[in-house]
Amino acid sequence: MFWCLKCNTEMLPDKNSVGLLFGNGGHVYPSDRFKCPSCNHLILKTNATASFDPELSFQDEYVGANEAAIEKLKNLEVVSETP
Repeated sequence: MFWCLKCNTEMLPDKNSVGLLFGNGGHVYPSDRFKCPSCNHLILKTNATASFDPELSFQDEYVGANEAAIEKLKNLEVVSETP
């Protein structure tokens, strides 16, 4: 359970499958987003271990402190090295 201290209210699930991008290298913490029904404050509950997701394709939505890195990764062209 997650609790909003400001509103003294339980935070409710808002969205599953939100990727938290950490750094510039495609390391993403899979997470679920919770929202306070009173003040709309949002938090992410992440997994303890990051996934390597350089193509940003494992989660439904991506967020992070470095929005420019998210846009850069989304625009990369993936080239297969398989002959």
